[in-house]
Parts: sequence; structure tokens; C-alpha cells
Amino acid sequence: MRSGLRQITLLVLAPLVAMATNSHANGSVWLPTPGTGSVTVSQVSQSADDFWHIVNGEMEHTPFPPGLEQTTTSISGTYGLSDAWALDAQVGGSEASNKYTFPHPTLDGRTDLNLGLTWRFVDEVTSDAPSMAVRVGAIVAGDYEINWPTAIGEGADGLEISGIVGKVLGDRLALSAEVGTRNRSNDVPRETFVNFDAHLIAGPHVVLSAQYHLQRSDGDRDIHGPGFTRFVLPFVDEDINRLSLGGTVSLGPVDIGLRWFDVLDGRNTADFNAVAGTFTYRFGF
Repeated sequence: MRSGLRQITLLVLAPLVAMATNSHANGSVWLPTPGTGSVTVSQVSQSADDFWHIVNGEMEHTPFPPGLEQTTTSISGTYGLSDAWALDAQVGGSEASNKYTFPHPTLDGRTDLNLGLTWRFVDEVTSDAPSMAVRVGAIVAGDYEINWPTAIGEGADGLEISGIVGKVLGDRLALSAEVGTRNRSNDVPRETFVNFDAHLIAGPHVVLSAQYHLQRSDGDRDIHGPGFTRFVLPFVDEDINRLSLGGTVSLGPVDIGLRWFDVLDGRNTADFNAVAGTFTYRFGF
């Protein structure tokens, strides 16, 4: 069982992109071995031609003629402090623009810096129960403008906390779930998020992954609702349902991954499709 857990830990820890305007690290119960870690560089291209907004008082999914597209390059890392504790971090740069007509400015800048500390208080290797962990994270706002549809983030510092549970089944399949909340400054609405993940070891060097992500916001503003202007964009009630599928190939200390994302439903959000490529180097082994 221990070798199966170690293989999952090394192969499936890769950065995921939540939106064209936001990026956050996922928590994991499968922590790096103490004194080891990984560094991942990711490149994400995403675009949208439609979005969910208020039309005649109702939330509707309609075409967005200018379109949106964004490219983000990020670097993330994990490091095992002990059997029960691990650090993670992520930051990058991004550029967002309209795809067709250009009523909004092209914006770029440094993305939010995300720092996390995970404590695993139950380890399935030494217990009959699933692995369980708590992750606490800090968000340091990046350097970008916020009051345009092409903004790359909310421009606010924050804290997040989540609980994670996971289990490796038969050394081939790993299932996990994460539930958490994210709170930011500057009156940005609080977010609740849920991640359901599945990882299949398809071969000695290949892991296939799937995730379903839910985000709910407690904002009280809607795009094109009463009193809407571009200056209230950071405060809208943004909900997201997103599916992602992908895989990772391990070549010695290097992992190469490819992942596809699709927003299935939402509120005050664009209907983004995205493709992410990742390159991970593992050290300390």
C-alpha cells in the first residue's frame, strides 16, 4: 500500500486552474515524503464565447461577442516537512484580452500568490480509515487591474481553509474530496468550494485524472443586474461548475501532464474551455 500511495503522491500533484481570472492550488492528503518535493511549471490557454448573466431579470447563458481569452504561466511547488506536514506555493503571470472585437483593454500582470500548509491527521497507511487532512492557505493579491471583464483576479488578499479526505483502492485507484471556504478583503464575496477527484494508475508511468469542481459565492450583485457597472465586477455572485480531465506521464524525476477544463454551468461567469500543460521536476529522492 505504501508504494501505491507514494506513486500517487509523485504523479498527480499538478496545478489546476480554476478560471481564466483565478488560479488556486488544490489540497491533497497524499503528501510528499519528508525532505522531498516538486516544482511544476504550467501553461494554461483558455477562452470563452458565451457567459452567464442577467437578461430581463433572469440568469441566462448567452453569446458574448467580444469573447475572452487568457494565457497564464505559473510556477508551483510542494515540500514535505514531515510525515504529517507539507508546504505548497503557487504564483505566475497572466494576460487576458477580448478574442474578436476589443471594447475592453488587454490586461496582464502577476497573479495572486497562494501559500498553503497541510496537516494530515489520519494516514491510511497506518490506519483502516481514509487519509484525512486540513489545509490552511493565504492569498496575496497580484499586480493587475480589477474593474474590467479582462481582469485576471479579484485584487484582494485572503485566507482559505479546507478539509480533505482520500483513499487509495487496490493500489490502482485514488479517490478524494475537498470542502473549503475562501475569504478575501475589500468586501470581495466569500466563496465555498468543493473538489471531487479521481486518479487511475493506468500503467507504471501513467496516471489518468478527473475532477469535478463546485464554487458558490455569497455575493449580492449580478452582471447586468440592478446597479451594475464594471466597478462592481469584483463583488458579483460568481458560481462555477467545472469538469476537468487529464493525464500525467512520469519519466524518472520528471512528470509531463496535459489537462482539459470545461465550465458546465455557472452564474456571473464566462463559459470557459481551457487546456493546461505541466512540467514537473521532483527532487530529494
